[in-house]
Amino acid sequence: MLAAASCSVNYDNIYETEGTVPELMLDDAVFKRVRDSKAVSEIQSERLEEFKASGKVLAKNIQFETKNDDGKVNSFGNAGIMKADTKKEVYEFYEGIHIEAPERGVAIDGESLRWNGKNEQLVGEKGKVLTIKKDGISLSGKGFSASAVSESFNFSSSVNGNYEDKKEEPSDSEGGESEGESQE
Repeated sequence: MLAAASCSVNYDNIYETEGTVPELMLDDAVFKRVRDSKAVSEIQSERLEEFKASGKVLAKNIQFETKNDDGKVNSFGNAGIMKADTKKEVYEFYEGIHIEAPERGVAIDGESLRWNGKNEQLVGEKGKVLTIKKDGISLSGKGFSASAVSESFNFSSSVNGNYEDKKEEPSDSEGGESEGESQE
């Protein structure tokens, strides 16, 4: 059992089959993944623990960003806890999650999300409310799932939402008085 008085995470339940102490423990960590001499992702965390033999990583209070091949940020966000299985390409996020993908115009807020990098599926926990915002629409519901491949998403329960119509306001030259004119 790992004793860490400063951490609120219950490590006994994080990796049920782990049964080992992490090989690497870092406080105030910055982790960058580099491919072809270019940074493709960055994770900053209050605490990061790596279990090298199993390929699992546990991080507390994280902020992250990923970049496309041109070096532009294609997603960023934060969460209270991240569990990662790098061998299976599965990443789980918990507690105060906020994720944005600017290129897709999407923002997601929730308490529990799981990303599978192999099949590019994002799934929310069935009993937890998740909110997604895209193109002026904000939807909240339970049982969220999304596919990056088909660029679609679904809720398995009823949803609540809003639609913001982003009509352009008429400019001053399209009628009305312009500055400096007076009517006498």
